Amino acid sequence: MLTRTRIDGFEVIQLANEDVAISIIPDLGAKICGLLNRKTGREWMWAPPTGPAYFQNTPGDPFPESTKVGADECFPSVAECTWRDVKLEDHGGAWSRAWTLDESCLKDEVVVTRLRLPSPSLEIERAVSLGNTGEIHLAYALANTGNTDQEYLWALHPMMAIEEEDRLILPEECTQGRLDATVINCGLGALGTIIEWPEPTSGMHLDQLDFGCENAAVKFFTNPLQLGVAALRNNRTGDYIAFSCDVRELNTFGVWINRGGWGGYHHVAIEPTNGAPDALDIAVKEWKRYSVLAPQKTAEWRVDIHVGRDSVTEGEAFLRQFARQKRKE
Repeated sequence: MLTRTRIDGFEVIQLANEDVAISIIPDLGAKICGLLNRKTGREWMWAPPTGPAYFQNTPGDPFPESTKVGADECFPSVAECTWRDVKLEDHGGAWSRAWTLDESCLKDEVVVTRLRLPSPSLEIERAVSLGNTGEIHLAYALANTGNTDQEYLWALHPMMAIEEEDRLILPEECTQGRLDATVINCGLGALGTIIEWPEPTSGMHLDQLDFGCENAAVKFFTNPLQLGVAALRNNRTGDYIAFSCDVRELNTFGVWINRGGWGGYHHVAIEPTNGAPDALDIAVKEWKRYSVLAPQKTAEWRVDIHVGRDSVTEGEAFLRQFARQKRKE
């Protein structure tokens, strides 16, 4: 079922079935402002404690001045930097611009939105559709419309609400992470520092979203993975949200944990991405983790989001079971 409503003057398009409802605002960077498990009632997208308020930003605005709600698209860089003499914006140039809605696809209950950046010469398309039980498909196409190679980073940036007993689950192969520049009040180190997962220091349990202190935050990246699955799951209720992708396209997850360190807020993000860290210039020059798109070529990738409830009590057991099911599909 597809419905169209308005909030704060902006059109909201919602896809829903008996399991899940996802809400999108094309004019606000194609933002995913809601992702509801309709069977359990859990809303996964985070909004400030005062509630969501929607307004149009100006390209170039700092991300902290955004609506700070839900999931945003970040590219061709996630952090502000300069690359090939072009100043790239904070969290990229996509979240602060209106995307064009393809009305012709709505009859098939597919929400297709597109954005063409003024510089560099990149055009992105995202198609959102519902799949099997509790599954949402996000299919992407990125085109280089220029005459030179374009290096880029892309990341989905879903800020998710935290409930007591939530646990962050990464693949078993993930035993370390590498810090991005944002480390607040937890003493883990500077950009590029290798940390142990899930316990970087005594008393800190990042899988439990617990720094062992108040008002802390951190952003880190997994090493390139062989299994492209990560999840947030509640140990008490079994509610979960999982993100899966083909590691031939996206082999990294960025993880953002905020327990009051940034803005006094509490939320967590699992960010499928093609590279690291957040700044494209550093990704190209130092970490060597990024993608290149040749002139007049198109790159495609997909992220699947799954929401549900299960009875498995161990995080790793859940992830293994989930991965086995995906392989069968």
